[in-house]
Amino acid sequence: MRSSHSLRVAVVAMLVSHAVVAQESKTEEVVVTSSALRESPLEVAQPTTVVAGDELRRQIAASIGETLSSELGVSSTYFGPSASRPVIRGLGGDRVQVLQDGLAALDVSSLSQDHAVTLESVVSQQIEIIKGPAALLYGSGASGGLVNVVSSRVPTEVPAKAITGAAEVRHDTSSNERTGAFSLDGGAGNFAIHADYFNRETDDVEIPGFAQSAALRRQLIEAGEEPDGVRGHIPNTAGEASGGAIGGSYIGQNALGGLSYSRYETTYGIPGEEAAFIDMKQDRIDGKAELDLDGVINKLRLTGAYNDYTHTEFEAPGVPGTVFNQDAYELRFTADHELGGGWRGTTGLQYVNVDFEAIGEEAFVPSAKTQTLSVFAFEERHINDWTIELGARAEQQKIDVQADLPNYQETAVSLSAGTVWQFADEHALALNLTRTQRNPQAAELYANGPHIAAQRFEIGDANLNQETSMTADLSLRHTGERIGWTLSAYYNDYTDYIYSSPTGDIEDDLPVYVYLQDGAKFHGFEAEVTVPLLDDGQRHLGLRLASDYVRGKLDNGEDLPQIPPLRFGAGLHYDQDAWHVGVQAFYYNKQDKLAANELPTSSFTLAEADASYRLPVGSSSVLLFLRGTNLLDEDARQHASPLKDIAPLPGRAWHIGARAEF
Repeated sequence: MRSSHSLRVAVVAMLVSHAVVAQESKTEEVVVTSSALRESPLEVAQPTTVVAGDELRRQIAASIGETLSSELGVSSTYFGPSASRPVIRGLGGDRVQVLQDGLAALDVSSLSQDHAVTLESVVSQQIEIIKGPAALLYGSGASGGLVNVVSSRVPTEVPAKAITGAAEVRHDTSSNERTGAFSLDGGAGNFAIHADYFNRETDDVEIPGFAQSAALRRQLIEAGEEPDGVRGHIPNTAGEASGGAIGGSYIGQNALGGLSYSRYETTYGIPGEEAAFIDMKQDRIDGKAELDLDGVINKLRLTGAYNDYTHTEFEAPGVPGTVFNQDAYELRFTADHELGGGWRGTTGLQYVNVDFEAIGEEAFVPSAKTQTLSVFAFEERHINDWTIELGARAEQQKIDVQADLPNYQETAVSLSAGTVWQFADEHALALNLTRTQRNPQAAELYANGPHIAAQRFEIGDANLNQETSMTADLSLRHTGERIGWTLSAYYNDYTDYIYSSPTGDIEDDLPVYVYLQDGAKFHGFEAEVTVPLLDDGQRHLGLRLASDYVRGKLDNGEDLPQIPPLRFGAGLHYDQDAWHVGVQAFYYNKQDKLAANELPTSSFTLAEADASYRLPVGSSSVLLFLRGTNLLDEDARQHASPLKDIAPLPGRAWHIGARAEF
């Protein structure tokens, strides 16, 4: 039975969290590898979050989107347990880039929300989130932010022991998930090697009530139609995935070079389709070379990745439909330097070549070849209590489309300026200003056909202009030993914002959506305070209060679709020796600021609890962890998901696992 509004509010007021970012003392030790100069989150002007260690193990879900969806400023496109992409500050798709070790995933997950991201959290070391434009370093595909999954697939150091590693098993009751994974790192002398593997199987997701939302059921009844009556589970959401990697490096006194090969395979059902499923495979090669120098230029880096990707969308077992093939590679070269006068920074070149092919009657995007060549620079200087950051990027994009359509070629220019002012002990004010241009992507330019997973007929516009945004991001930070807090506010002003809009027409029994442009504005905040209630050296009890909000509107007055609602929550976390225990609850407000043809989303509360214990075993250890999610068994729906009205989040579930590290 669904909880009442008063119970939800009471739970929010009483419970508190395992504090994703509460461990202020540990934050300084974390290096953000996707930042320009590989600094800690507190040293950069742009809001940045890192999830790592035991916290990451407790938080991992079957997809990268759900793993991060509880982070401030982050939601997800929840398309069932297998396909879920991060949404940062209301922006997703081609505006949020997902990286592996600083290089693009090179999959087609941004093309359609039913396409899985080919990166696996369970074999990662840490996950980095940059909120707001990250186009300066990583291109216009990161104009809204980025997520970087950090691994050791190309080793950068020789382990202290000949062999180290970890083995992990985990289970989730809501989907009957069965996951196993291991990783091994070893080496001797100047050589290091790495290997990892994972395997996951899930059944249909269990939910507390009807698959269709109350708003959709009312709409169907008013239209004289019958709701489908499905309840207790989301049909056709079972899936399986597996993959692994092997890599090695030569690591000298001032240089390293390494390669890795990885494979990712998955098969999963598409919610809303009776028997349709996707069969996907990716083969990938990554390379890395670094050289330390003395002089103005002190470090050279060359990284690259090659990807052979294919997936087939089956209409039913044995009935193949559209086939997507993508051969792609990325090369990235940077030179870190110190210019004198206190200035240091990095300059670089980036080249990306994507050969995309869509085959089948329902291929809504034509085959195309996209080439992107970029040059960028980032400089930083410390002056007393001030840190100054400046950056620029020029990115030329060419799209050769294999159809009777005009090709595309434009150069996007992005600029940034930021500062961090340490105006008092343990207090800092950070301001980041960016001017970002994003080139339209092939789907926005050339789409013309039924997009079955999104349940609409899409029509692009080959005459779309570049999308330009001006963003201001202001953060106030306090990082004391007692109370710690962060308040971030941001404002994005878009010119020629690209969006899809319904025309009211019907084509192939689907509503027609066309890509249009208009001015748009986003504003919002993220706020967090952590208060130590008990800290005697052996025991730590902390309270965390947190909230985030984003509002997105077109200049013509229309609300933008799939914008997450206001949420706020609280939590408690307790640590003593090898023990960790936490409880939290977040209240998600209703979303009734709606785009055309969008249904409202009701409010709900997600209450969670988690516990872990690190058991010493000789010189090694075993981490035992348990996490309960949606403990109130709420009908919870992510407004950022295109399937929110037919695919709610899982009901009450328990996640249990063990990780042996040696």
